[in-house]
Amino acid sequence: MKDDMKIYWNLYFNKFSNDKIMKQKHNPLREYVAEIIDGPIIDIGCGQSALLLEFSGSEKFIYAIDNEQEQLDYLSKRLLNQPKFTITNWSFLKLNFPDEAIPQNIYSLIILSNILHFFSLQKCKEIIKDITNYTTSGSLIYIEVHSDKFYANNPENPENNLYYKHYFNVDDLNNIFIEIEFERIYLAEIEKKDSIEDKTFVSDWLDEVIRLCDVPVNEINNLKKNYLKDKSQSDLIAIFKKK
Repeated sequence: MKDDMKIYWNLYFNKFSNDKIMKQKHNPLREYVAEIIDGPIIDIGCGQSALLLEFSGSEKFIYAIDNEQEQLDYLSKRLLNQPKFTITNWSFLKLNFPDEAIPQNIYSLIILSNILHFFSLQKCKEIIKDITNYTTSGSLIYIEVHSDKFYANNPENPENNLYYKHYFNVDDLNNIFIEIEFERIYLAEIEKKDSIEDKTFVSDWLDEVIRLCDVPVNEINNLKKNYLKDKSQSDLIAIFKKK
């Protein structure tokens, strides 16, 4: 993890309580809890997962997977503040997905939140094809990805897909999840502008980056202006059920 992102996630951990991030999170899984079949839950690329925090009192075995140990440490600390949390049915694994295989299991719920847009569409097809081997009839797969309306998407820019490798539309999701194998039970496109609270947090983060990383004075104003301009955050959220 780069130094600026280490600063970001440390500030995020210290500024936002569990209750805050769970209330802010658009979480349709709450509507489908009764449909989650027997079996463990896995969140791949979990970060400080607001989704997993809501399963803190679950009796299911839960795998929290991330390629950054710092994020796993933050999540485990957050869980210690959750009511009814028992660590005995949790596993925190530092794992570089998809190069390293996830634990061999048949999962009741697989969470892929804010991870697939870091791969090409073809690679995403391969990932979901592989993930299917870890599911059975009734298994749910939660997807959250940046849509093609996301502020950073500019197809005319030759460097458009250097960081986020793909921006999704609904047809992309339908092509990844083959209809004969999956039923889409939920779909939403979330569009929003950054709130004042969002901008304040980003401003505080930039101040920390500038202070600790010795950003040249002549670059500070441009840096803050770029990050704090109005941005259209746009994501697709979907839940698929294995047939």
